[in-house]
Parts: sequence; C-alpha cells; structure tokens
Amino acid sequence: MSASTGTAPKQSIVSRLQRAWRLLGAPPEVRKVPGSVLVALAAGLLGLAASAVTVPSGWAMAYSDAQSHLTIARRVIDSMAPGFEQLGTVWLPVPHLLLIPLVAIDPLFHTGWAAALLGSAALSGTAAGLYRIAARLGIGRAGRLAMLVLLLANPSVLYLYTTALTEPVLLLFLVAALSGLSRWALAPRRMSAGELAVFAGIPTAAAMLSRYEGWMLALTGTIFVCVVTLRRTRSLQQMIIMAAGYAWIPALAVCWWLAYNWGIYGDALEFMFGPYSASAQQSSISSSGLLPTKGNLGLTLLTFHSSVLGTAGVLLLVLAGAGLLVAAYRWRLQTPGLVLWLTSSAYVFAVVSMYLGQTAINNAHSLPSTWWNNRFAMTAMPFFLLAAALAVDAAGQWLTRKDNWRLQARQVLRAGAAAGLGAAVLLQLGWWIAGPVDRAPVLAEAAMSAGSTRYSTEAAQWLAQNYDGGGLLLDESARGNAIVPLLGIDISQIFLRASGDNFTQALDNPAAHARWVLLNVEKDGAPVNSGPVDLVDQAFIARPSARASYRTVYTSPTHAVLQRIDR
Repeated sequence: MSASTGTAPKQSIVSRLQRAWRLLGAPPEVRKVPGSVLVALAAGLLGLAASAVTVPSGWAMAYSDAQSHLTIARRVIDSMAPGFEQLGTVWLPVPHLLLIPLVAIDPLFHTGWAAALLGSAALSGTAAGLYRIAARLGIGRAGRLAMLVLLLANPSVLYLYTTALTEPVLLLFLVAALSGLSRWALAPRRMSAGELAVFAGIPTAAAMLSRYEGWMLALTGTIFVCVVTLRRTRSLQQMIIMAAGYAWIPALAVCWWLAYNWGIYGDALEFMFGPYSASAQQSSISSSGLLPTKGNLGLTLLTFHSSVLGTAGVLLLVLAGAGLLVAAYRWRLQTPGLVLWLTSSAYVFAVVSMYLGQTAINNAHSLPSTWWNNRFAMTAMPFFLLAAALAVDAAGQWLTRKDNWRLQARQVLRAGAAAGLGAAVLLQLGWWIAGPVDRAPVLAEAAMSAGSTRYSTEAAQWLAQNYDGGGLLLDESARGNAIVPLLGIDISQIFLRASGDNFTQALDNPAAHARWVLLNVEKDGAPVNSGPVDLVDQAFIARPSARASYRTVYTSPTHAVLQRIDR
C-alpha cells in the first residue's frame, strides 16, 4: 500500500471535520439553518449515552411521577378498561400519547427505556431548535457552540431527558415553537399565515397539551405576532390575519382538551378543579401551611431562583446576565430583542404561578426545607441559554475587531477565551459530579423520591420475582404505589383505581377477583401530604373477613403483599 493511499482516510476525516466546522458557523438560509442536523445527531447520541447510565442503574425510574407517566401511557392500550379515557386529567396528554408506541413493547416499558428513547429524541430536537434560534438571532459559531456545551454538559439536563417526566417533551415543543416564530420574524422571506400555523402554531399546540407553560407561550406568542406584524405592515387587517394564523391551532387544542374533560368527566374544567387537579393538591398543601410562597413575592423569587441556580449553574447565569445587558444595548425593543424576551415566557409563568399558589417548589431555601418540583426551573433554560450565547458572541466580536488588536494578538486572545470558557465548564461539571445529589436540586429530589418509595420498590421487585399468575389488586394512586412498571405484570391483570368498575368490584369482593394484593399499610402515620390513602387497605380494614381469604407473604414498614389462600 502506498503512503498516499494510507493518508487518504485521514484526509477524508479531516475534510469532513472542516466541513462540519464551516456548517456550524454558517449563516441561516431562507428555509434551513446549516448544522442543525449535526447538532441534533450529537445531542441525540449524548442522550442515549446518558440513558445507558441512568436506565440500568434504576435512576431513570427514581421519580414516582416518571413511573406514573409510563403507566398512564400503557393503560391506554393495556388495562382492564383500555381507551383514551385512561389519559386522565392530572397531566396533559401529549407526553403520554408520544410514549404509547414505546411502552407497547414490554422490555421498554418495564425498564424505563421507553422514556429514555423519547427523551433522547426530545434532547436532539431541543438542542437543534436552540441552535436554529441562535443562528436566526445572528449569533455566530462561538456563541452557538458555547450554548450547546452549557446545555449538554449539565447533569440535570442529561438526567431529566432520560426520564418519563413531562419537562423534556414540553421543552422540545416550546423550543420548536420559538424556532418557528423566530424564523417568521427574522428570516428575509416573509412567511404566510399558513406557514406560521405549521411551523409555530402546531408546536405551540403540542406544548400547550404537554404542560401549562405552553399556554403562556400561546398568549405571549400571539402578542408577539401582533406587534411584529403591525411594525412590518402598519395594517390592522394583516395583524388579525397573522395572529389568527398562529393562534387557531393552539385554540383548537384548548377546545379539544375542554371537550375531552366534559365528555369523560361531565365537567369541562375537571382538569382545573377536580379531585386530582393541581388546584386540589395546592389547596391541601396550603391548608397544611406548606405553601408559604403564595402571596409572598420575596420568598417566591428566592425559592425559584435557588432552583434555577442549582439547575442551570453559576456559569450559565453569569453569562446570561451579561447577555441580557448586551441585548438591551444592541437590540433594545427591536425584533431580535423581542424574540429573546419571548423565550422567557415559561420563566415568567413559573414565577407567577408560584406567587399565586398554583405551584409549589421546595429546596434548601424554602419553607419547609426539602426537595420537591425543582425540575420546574428547567423550563427557564432556553431563555438563559440564548442570553448566554449572545454574551459569548458579543465577547468574540469584540476580541476580533480589527481596530482593537493585531491579527496574532486576536488569535491568541480568542484561543485564550475559548480555553477559559472550556475550563470554567469543566470546573462546574466537576463540581456537580463530585456531589450530584447534594449540589443538583433535580438529582436531589430524584434521590429523595427514590428513598421515600424504597419499601414499595422492594415490594414490587419481590412480587415481580414471585408472581405466578392471577389478578393483582393495587391502588396505584395511593402514596408510594406508583410502581406498576417494576412489577413486570401486564396491566390487564391488575385491578387499578383507573380500572373503574372493575376496581370497585374487586374492592367489594377481593377474593373473587384478585389472587394477589399489594397495599400501603402506613395509614395515618405517613408524612403530611405524601399522597392519597390506599383504598385497598381501607377496604380490608372496613371488612376484616376479606383479609381472612389471604395470607401475608411479604411485609415491610410501609407495604405488604398478600396472596389468596386457594383451597
């Protein structure tokens, strides 16, 4: 083999890397942004790598809510009462609908890989969407890459995107909608109202049916479209056309959700005021004196920004602060500035909902001091990431101005700045890794959730190893009982609260329906507001004769497994 032949593959690799480097710095085109596919692939692969750590270790299932989301999705296609009514109203439906094809595969459902695969796809889309927005804002390669590094070198981000929690899906569609709006506002070619509906209206509707932060985006996005259109055309008619083009699909999404609630529960506002709604939960928390942020702006800001600091990191927030100053100076209220401020809609929603008592977050700076819902701060990440990208871009432009430095000096300064930023990222990452549970609120509350459900998890694992057929009676809505994926049992064999009349009949006569029973026996000794009482346990207490048909085969401080005595 000649020397020239041996060097050909190396030259090919080098040329591909050079092409990728050029793509990542290329300006956006009318319809596409060069480098988007490359970013999406890299982020997706990193998400899969993170999943390879969290899924086998069990961390992907640490949050009880994560297991609940998997269960809801599976119940739609595999339960005693399958159908779309199994979506319920506790959470909005899109995350569960996206999970359905994945949870239909048993190994993916029981291990949590279903959520990890969806999360990796969501991370891919989120990273690519942020990259596209940054490019549309005129941010160069350095700012775009710094933003992506700050996103993907964050353990809280990587972890959350491997779970079945709803934030990854929300961020995917939130960023997609913002990307569509930024293209509409900043691209040289004017988009029609129909194109705006497709590229911004559809993802906004999906965000609205993922989490309620999406509703805030629909409102602020409509205002944004009105303002930009009036500036462009000075025409009230055009403003109405474009605003309607953006908002009609999100409006249909809201109407569908109201109709679903009315059709299933007889009340269009069941999701707001029903027994399982956030309002009912917050009322219980407030009556227990555990919602001190309600009406207290100072404590609201302190608690929320403590979550933001622990989740985003000091480096990102410092750069974001600098970026906001740059935006105020460079753009003021010009269209690019409005795009950046539009990305803060979820951040504003989070603060307002906490102040109004609609959301509860607990951390080291809250009252009481514990870990709960700190992952909500993740919804503010797009705003801070784009602001940080702007800061890095502005610094890079200043360092490379021809009238400031000679060419050699500019190159040295640019390399030094890149090395300094890289070192800062590594230091922050190392600090997180050295004590992830103590230093990252999202991981801290995941660990706390896993600890609080230790005994129910062990009971589920015991039952998975010893189950040999027959029906199982389980109140999955009771505290500590969100362990259905771990059971390894088809949900069609489980009498759940969501099974409706089947569950009621099993409660009335357990022995006639269920060979196995898994119940929470904490009763009144459970922590305040730790979840509903176990209806199965209550039924056995009310009818002691029913317990005589079973023998206890597993016990723990909080849970027990019963097996029917078959004569």
